[in-house]
Amino acid sequence: MIRVVLVTLTVAVPAGAFGAEYVDTPYYQERRALSLILGPGASYTEYIDRNDDDAESGGDAHLDLGGSRTVGYDGDEVFVLIRGSLRGADLSVVGGYRNFFGTDAWQSFFDLSAVIRPFSGPWVGPRVAFGLRHTFSERLALYGGLGVSLGFGAGLRGDAEAFTGVQWIFPVGSE
Repeated sequence: MIRVVLVTLTVAVPAGAFGAEYVDTPYYQERRALSLILGPGASYTEYIDRNDDDAESGGDAHLDLGGSRTVGYDGDEVFVLIRGSLRGADLSVVGGYRNFFGTDAWQSFFDLSAVIRPFSGPWVGPRVAFGLRHTFSERLALYGGLGVSLGFGAGLRGDAEAFTGVQWIFPVGSE
């Protein structure tokens, strides 16, 4: 009797799955996108240089330019930013994962990323940030948030930042 039930389930369940109709909803189509990101921000830095043991600190303004790609069906993103500093020749690359919460026009997000500063140190370290994004349409969103990062390499560095930006969204084909 148990063998009959197992054989029936083994044959019936996959046959039912193949008979199920795939439904392509607009929700999933809208969630796959590439984005262009541009935005200003400000940061405060504290660092100790390993070579001369001096502690330095100061504020700075920066400009982010980058892109993102949605992953999964929740609208989460993988992103890469190039961050230029107004203080001098301090260029950094930020790359990571942005997790969104909510499905309305207002969404909160959490970033988990890494920062590489090849010219002013060099420094490499983790970054965490959180913020809000307001989506105006399928193609345009504004965001802002706060973040902190650590840098290891030519000493020890800590950054606190506030950032804003515009995100131009380009939906890509559906599967």
